[in-house]
Amino acid sequence: MMLCACCSYQMQAENLKTLRVDEYKLDNGLTVWLNEDHSQPKIFGAVVVKAGAKDCPDTGIAHYFEHMMFKGTDRIGTLDYDAEKVLLDSIVMKYDELAATEDVVKRARLQREINELSIRSSDYVIPNEFNRLITQYGGSGLNAATSYDATIYFNTFSPQYMAQWAEINSERLVNPVFRLFQSELETVYEEKNMYGDFIGGQVMDTLLSRYFRPHPYAYPIIGSTKNLKNPSLTEMRKFFDEYYVASNMALILSGDFETEKVLPILQRTFSRIRPGEAPDKKVVSLPPFKGKEKMKVKFPIPFLKAMGLGFRGVPANHEDQVALKIAVNLLNNANGTGFLDKLMVDHKLLGAIAMNESMNEAGILAVAAIPKPIIQSYASAEKMVWNQIERIKKGDFSDETFNSLKLEQKRLYASALENIDSRATIMMNLFSQGKNWGDYLEEVSKIESITKEDIMRIATKYFSKNYLCVTKSTGKYPKDNLPKPDFAPVVPKHAEASSEYAKQLEQIPIEPVKPRFIDFKKDVQISQLTPLVTLYATPNPLNDIFTLNLSFGIGFLEQPKLMQLANYLQFLGTDSLTFDQFRTRLQAIGSTISFDVTTDHFIIKITGFDNHIDETVALAGDFLLHAKADDKKIRQLVDDAKVTQKAFFKSSDNVANALLEKVRYGEQSRYLKKLSLAQIKKLKGKDLLDIFDRVRRVECNLHYCGTLPSDKVITLIKQHIPLEDITVASHSPYIQELQSYDKPFVYFVNMPDASQSIIYSYVKGNAVDDKHSRHASRLFSVYFGGDMSSLMFQEIREFRSYAYRASGRYRLPSNAHKGKPGEFTTILSTQADKTLDALGILHSLIREMPLKPEKMEAVKQTVTNQLNNDFPSFRTLSEKVADYRMDGFESDPGEELLNDIATMDMDDIARFYRENISNRPIVYVIAGNERRIDMDKLASFGTIIKVKKKEIYN
Repeated sequence: MMLCACCSYQMQAENLKTLRVDEYKLDNGLTVWLNEDHSQPKIFGAVVVKAGAKDCPDTGIAHYFEHMMFKGTDRIGTLDYDAEKVLLDSIVMKYDELAATEDVVKRARLQREINELSIRSSDYVIPNEFNRLITQYGGSGLNAATSYDATIYFNTFSPQYMAQWAEINSERLVNPVFRLFQSELETVYEEKNMYGDFIGGQVMDTLLSRYFRPHPYAYPIIGSTKNLKNPSLTEMRKFFDEYYVASNMALILSGDFETEKVLPILQRTFSRIRPGEAPDKKVVSLPPFKGKEKMKVKFPIPFLKAMGLGFRGVPANHEDQVALKIAVNLLNNANGTGFLDKLMVDHKLLGAIAMNESMNEAGILAVAAIPKPIIQSYASAEKMVWNQIERIKKGDFSDETFNSLKLEQKRLYASALENIDSRATIMMNLFSQGKNWGDYLEEVSKIESITKEDIMRIATKYFSKNYLCVTKSTGKYPKDNLPKPDFAPVVPKHAEASSEYAKQLEQIPIEPVKPRFIDFKKDVQISQLTPLVTLYATPNPLNDIFTLNLSFGIGFLEQPKLMQLANYLQFLGTDSLTFDQFRTRLQAIGSTISFDVTTDHFIIKITGFDNHIDETVALAGDFLLHAKADDKKIRQLVDDAKVTQKAFFKSSDNVANALLEKVRYGEQSRYLKKLSLAQIKKLKGKDLLDIFDRVRRVECNLHYCGTLPSDKVITLIKQHIPLEDITVASHSPYIQELQSYDKPFVYFVNMPDASQSIIYSYVKGNAVDDKHSRHASRLFSVYFGGDMSSLMFQEIREFRSYAYRASGRYRLPSNAHKGKPGEFTTILSTQADKTLDALGILHSLIREMPLKPEKMEAVKQTVTNQLNNDFPSFRTLSEKVADYRMDGFESDPGEELLNDIATMDMDDIARFYRENISNRPIVYVIAGNERRIDMDKLASFGTIIKVKKKEIYN
């Protein structure tokens, strides 16, 4: 085994092992990157393959293959692979025949034959065994993703299962088997339908097709409908043989392990992967745009204008990448002081944002602008954008601004390294881009050496007069609505069986390790500053970046105008400082301030460097007391509300969510309590600041994470934050009363352009106050709809391909609200003509939930894995503790949950189901296309109530 460690650290904390990444090469050429971090009791593990959609353009093969990698191997997921293989080989040949013919009759016959062979082969299949093994050995968050350039497979797992994780994930890559392909093909259709229904999804496909032509990036990652209908398993196997070789792959591990113990395990397991070299494909060069090239795209929202200027950007490994990031930050940045930001703040444009994304072989550099409705032309908006770009080219920005943006870039780079998940994401991206860890650190060091002249040169080079000008016209693109397949579901007979491989895994010894729980006294320093103000302080062990969040105990459920207030405050200055002066002073010292609102809290988020915390908090405190109203900025809120309202009903997900809220909470739905457009138009700046004044008097939790001792932070806070004004007790957690129904209903909103139906179910349960029942509800949720092994996922998606999304859970009210009922909700999204089929299976599961005691250990293991692997990072630890305390806990409730479920069995799940769900009225919520649904048959699930838009959205 060859070692080549990347150890050049230009960062402040260069001696910290947590920020060290060691690179190894196994004997077969596989790259291994290891990053030890013992701050959380978990490991993030991933395999990165440098093969994506660009390597099989328009076919969707890379994405198909990603799905099939969950189906097992010749050892995982099968009872008798030799017998199964005979049938699988026949299926491969049938698919090759299918791809070679367009004859409708012959295609139908081949599909039936494939279906018959699939059903027969399922006699040997153990569905979802791979996922079950990951869960059994400490895993959670199992997933995968396909991009243009790479495919990644990842999950989080508990450290004591390193040997099992390495064994399973290397075995996965030795000889994957494409079983249950016909049903998974339908699932991919559902995924494509979902993306097609996303607002702007088809627009983006059209835009990228034009922007990247003739490069393979011009084609959608998921593939075209034509190619999805004609998959070739032979080509998929060829794709695996060519690209899934050791030299083209990397194993990424970040988390709680010891390198010297892990390396022998990885050598023993991952060295089994085939050596070899991936094809060396020629990079397709993108031609420069010739002058101002024009195109129009259709967008289904009237009234709204939108345009984009597309330039040729840089690929991920380009020497100009770092400088270009800073140039783009001169247009938009975190403090809202960019040249384009100011066009919005001053209401000269409705919106303007610069984009700079780099793929491996090309980059997207663009500016999107939204002209003011009716009165502003595209030409006027474009001229404004160009004026700001020209300022960068001419160097019309101060040294202070330039240096502050370099400081912001350093803060962003350092912040991205703070926790296991974000650091692992960087590692995955770097490898897929052909970089190493040293390259990332070198980018940080490059920031300091960049000059103002560099930025001017870069801006002139890339923001040229050769560009693509895109304007929006009102309209929509036709959708490829495939009819539901006319073949029988493939339901394996051995869903809970175990392969010989799984039995062999059980022989690997496991060191018993209990999950780590939060110690409220040791992990967080809690200080009661006043009766209604609590400071939660946690140390930052990695860098000198602090966060100070002021979390006031009132949210938008209690005061709906807080949504507008959070947006409005972003545009204000103070009595003594204009917006520009206030934001520029923050930016000069590397600090930011932002505002957010949740259901239960209004939050002021302050970030910066600890050596400038005095000035930062002083500026924030001055803003708290002396924010200055500006009625002109209300116009931005009005315009934003207009856009939101127009777009809302173009999204099935939005409509279904609003309809569910109406069903659950009646007139207390957040969509009905929110301010209407007419009400927003009547707002005055002074009225919003009066609300801000009332907000800052409500009970408050302060969350500090940094390098300073608590006593210094307390002194600073008392000096600048008016704690004496905080005199009003919080009502959070705020509760919405659940609606009761005495019979089944189907609430329906017609979405005539939707390919999919979004289906929710709602059942109101009883009050669940005793801890045992609350813990049983957690097990029930996992069992019924919590993950890939749940009843919903297996019966609706895995076996029948009726949905891409399929999940459900029982929601409990806060532990602080005794006597309040809980609720059971599920969601699935399905092709419109499958609505009744999917709903029928869901209905049967809810009405007569099958009991499978053999699943019980896996269900309990899932909860255990979640408790361990979700342990918060140092930056979020204090907020977790505060949330627990708000719910009435004075210690981590996970420990009691884990001890309680240890003795539970299927009877506890069944009892919870009987007491809270069984035989209760089910209310279904559907947003879908009624022309493609038999509404008479739908009525068999309950009285249909067709709902109008105004009934669910204010």
